[in-house]
Amino acid sequence: MYKLHIFTPEGAIESYPYDHKPTFEEMYGHIGCDMIQPSTAYLPKYSNRKDGYTEFYMDEEFLLKNPVPNVNEKITSAWYDWQRKTGHQALPGSKIHGKVAVIQKTDAAERKTAPVKQ
Repeated sequence: MYKLHIFTPEGAIESYPYDHKPTFEEMYGHIGCDMIQPSTAYLPKYSNRKDGYTEFYMDEEFLLKNPVPNVNEKITSAWYDWQRKTGHQALPGSKIHGKVAVIQKTDAAERKTAPVKQ
C-alpha cells in the first residue's frame, strides 16, 4: 500500500491511497504538469528511511509557466534541510514552486479509502 501526498504552495497536504506505487502518469494531474523532475528533501514524517530523506516530484517546467506558480515554502525548506545535512548545493536563491508529490509506502492498516486533507 502507498500514499501519494500532494504538498500545495498554500501549505495544504492532500493524501491519496494507492494499492500500487503511483506512476508519473498518475501524478501529472495532481501536480498540474506533464513532465516531472525528482529531487530529495528532509521530510521525516513522510519518509520510509531512517535518515528522514524522501524523494519528491515536481513540475520540471514550473519556471516556464505564466504566471510562475507560487513558491512551495514547506518543500523548499525541507529541500534546503536535505542540502545542509548532505553537503549538496543548489544555485543561491533557488526555490521549489507549485504542487509537489511525495510517495510513501504505508502499512495496510493505516490505508484510508478516501483522500485525507491535512
